[in-house]
Amino acid sequence: MKKIILCGFGFMGQTHAANILAHPELELAAVVSIVPKDEIKPISGNIATGALDFALLKDVPFFFTLSEALAGCQSDAVLIATPTDFHVPMALEAISAGKHVFVEKPVCFRKEESDKLLAALEGKELIFQVGHCVRFFPEYAFAADLVKSGKYGKLRHLNLCRRAGIPAWGAWGEQKLDISSAAGPLYDLNIHDIDFALFLLGRPEKITASRISGTDMLFQAELTFADGTPVTIDGGFFPLPQTPFRAGYTAIFDDAVLEFDCRTGIQLTQGGNSVKPEITGASGYAAEIDAFSNAMAGLPYLKCTASEAAAAVDVCRSIADHLTGTSRA
Repeated sequence: MKKIILCGFGFMGQTHAANILAHPELELAAVVSIVPKDEIKPISGNIATGALDFALLKDVPFFFTLSEALAGCQSDAVLIATPTDFHVPMALEAISAGKHVFVEKPVCFRKEESDKLLAALEGKELIFQVGHCVRFFPEYAFAADLVKSGKYGKLRHLNLCRRAGIPAWGAWGEQKLDISSAAGPLYDLNIHDIDFALFLLGRPEKITASRISGTDMLFQAELTFADGTPVTIDGGFFPLPQTPFRAGYTAIFDDAVLEFDCRTGIQLTQGGNSVKPEITGASGYAAEIDAFSNAMAGLPYLKCTASEAAAAVDVCRSIADHLTGTSRA
């Protein structure tokens, strides 16, 4: 049984707490939160991620800082679901204490932060996983298997879409949003699609991006990879907060087309016939926590390492440069 300290108790913190509490090999050792335990309330986001039974927190101690939690309870790992600016400082503290680390995406915003993190991990036999959960969702894992197996030939084009209304929960309303800012859709939503593309195809050789005319917060980017495969990403925030979240993809192979829309499901078309593949598996949020548990137990697991997460952030920065007309040396 591995004991985990959870840092941050907002939307994703509560999602992770529910999955830790439901896992047979994990124990929620403590929660680090700036909100006192008796003032904690359920927080909802733009999608359903599962309900947390607050009664299960009865015997879980709450601390105001990670330092207090590390000193106040036994632990094997630290899961960080705080605002992004706290990710690297908390991760460095956990690494220094010899703890395995799971940190929410994006791992950071700045290259100097990721460089510092990679240096701290060098030579240490610690598990470090980043919460790019899309890799773990069954519909995306199914697409990845088809790409890697070549069952329907080469992947000729991949379109990834992830858009939602401007967030109206948590601290979003206190931030000045911009399409390419740290608080914008690129780093919040579409980094998932970027990570998935890099997971399938490696680092892109060419990146272009432009805003959607007539909108402030919508964009399209195109990534071209070494084998010539183009990936387009349709992303951003719709102007109205109540606009439903949508995510999905269209994967065009030599001999088939695979389509997924989170609102209508998955469809595979081949030879003029369309079928709905039987897709099974846990939600991406539960599956990534299970992978983290397996990793700590020395079992095979699908990982998203610090270097992979840093690569996704770097692509985000490149797309942001295109959207703002900034050039980087």
